[in-house]
Amino acid sequence: MSVYEYRTMRIERGGWPALARTIAEHIDEATRAAGGSSFALFAGVIGMANDEGVLMRAWPDIDAVGKHAAATLERAAIVESSVERLTPGPRPLDATPPREDGVYAHRWFWLQPADWTEFQTLSEDGVWPYFESDGCRIVGLWRSMEPGPLAKALLITRYPSVAHWERTRLQSPDAPPGADARLYERARTAARRRAEITIRSVVSLTRLLVPAT
Repeated sequence: MSVYEYRTMRIERGGWPALARTIAEHIDEATRAAGGSSFALFAGVIGMANDEGVLMRAWPDIDAVGKHAAATLERAAIVESSVERLTPGPRPLDATPPREDGVYAHRWFWLQPADWTEFQTLSEDGVWPYFESDGCRIVGLWRSMEPGPLAKALLITRYPSVAHWERTRLQSPDAPPGADARLYERARTAARRRAEITIRSVVSLTRLLVPAT
């Protein structure tokens, strides 16, 4: 099973185009040569500063992250960064990079380790079917491999726009116009239970930077 590198970083001012080119022209190749693969580069939109973002890559195991992750970024103009090592849950099925336009919500959850299986089921069978019927895409749900008393999970979801992200907050008792009412109610029920077992959560919105090839 792959281990994902989730690198939160601050870059040089105005450096997103240059970083995207460096990844496409140099870092992708260096990553592949080291046995990994680039997954996504995200720039912050809401909840991050304009010079903050995330680089995600997949590696064959945790040792490869430690050995190759930093070394393959020598050409990148990154001011500072920190890494969270993640293992995938029910998605993604493989490390195929996302490519759709829109906004990508990165939502972190903290919960008791004993609730992790239920959390996955509530997400996959309860919440996600409605979201994807309404034009969203679940990119993945990962669990942090970093030590700590709580299970820490990351959910990345792609939305067509910020307005669409707001539409899917499941606040109203009635489904939005044109939405599947049955799936909406199932999602609301699952989301309420998921909130009950979530100790804390935080979300930020990003945009996907896809270098020209």
